[in-house]
Amino acid sequence: MTDETPKQRKTRLARERKRAQRKREKDKRVAMGAKKLKIELYRGTQSELEQIRIAGELDETEHALTMVIHGAARLSRSDPVAFRALMNGARP
Repeated sequence: MTDETPKQRKTRLARERKRAQRKREKDKRVAMGAKKLKIELYRGTQSELEQIRIAGELDETEHALTMVIHGAARLSRSDPVAFRALMNGARP
């Protein structure tokens, strides 16, 4: 038998579950080719990104940024002229 108290056992099991969760999350990021993107945003850009998030009815800023990237890539393939106008800052 072990000298582990019920509290120590609970703590150990919680630690093991958390360790397993972190490993699963890391394995998933590796399998999906995830990459961290460190970015510094100034107030105006933060405000514009928040506007995009709200208009898109999205919960997370990261999701809004992902959707914008995918949308811009799709536009670059389907309508290169419109894409170039977007990248040049042209307004409709």
